Amino acid sequence: MNVRTLSSYLINKALEFGASSAGIANIEDLKKMPSFRMMPIRPHIERVGAVENETGLPEGVVAWPEGMKSVLVITYLHPEDDKYMDCWLDWKNPPGNVKLAKIIKSVKEWLQEAVPEVEAIPMNYYVEKGGIWLKDAAVTAGLGVLGKNNLLVTPRFGPRVRLRAMYLSEDLPSTGPMNWDPCADCPAPCRANCPQQAFAETIYDPKDYEGLEKLPGRTGCYSLMQCDKQMAIDEANEETGEIELPGYGTYHSVLTYCRKCELSCPVGKQTL
Repeated sequence: MNVRTLSSYLINKALEFGASSAGIANIEDLKKMPSFRMMPIRPHIERVGAVENETGLPEGVVAWPEGMKSVLVITYLHPEDDKYMDCWLDWKNPPGNVKLAKIIKSVKEWLQEAVPEVEAIPMNYYVEKGGIWLKDAAVTAGLGVLGKNNLLVTPRFGPRVRLRAMYLSEDLPSTGPMNWDPCADCPAPCRANCPQQAFAETIYDPKDYEGLEKLPGRTGCYSLMQCDKQMAIDEANEETGEIELPGYGTYHSVLTYCRKCELSCPVGKQTL
């Protein structure tokens, strides 16, 4: 099976198993992307939701598995009216992330049966646990662009998607990036509606990051520390008790994080 056919099969299978979109990012292309270059040299930030580094590598450095040459990247739609898909319910993995993992698992099982000579390794969401910088990977795969809200913005669903990926041993070409910019003439309601004004000032300067022009928030204006302030507030407002969630069941703890920058984006709303 040639690489174009394999890429097409992988993408179509991901869609068949429930992904909202899918694409391929070649690892050599990924290594040139902004997050993969700047995160290893960004100063350490004590942040909400940080996880233990299990890779044995310096902070921000991706642990590329030996023999892996490309990545399958998928998105899964998180509609505005499905409030609980991305919540931590009784501090368990959010339902949307569980669904993403199942889709990746299904694609891997199909690949093992159909093309056993190609190895596939599902990856963790966190770079610290063996993952990659998913937004840049999705851009490389042609699934969307990095918006003024520092989120992946897709043509069909805007930023209302969640991401997951899987390593592949086959040297497949990237299916992106795309030539599209929905933010060019947008007044950026995403930034105006941020409760912590996380886009209010420039945080990153190209001269500090190897001359990179594409920085967080596009121009280096996204403050993770300000965003973390809202996350801390959200955690302090965690719901507890006997909570019945329509379509999900009963839980004793429901943690909902802010989505204002995401839900303020006009892109894709007409398709939802």
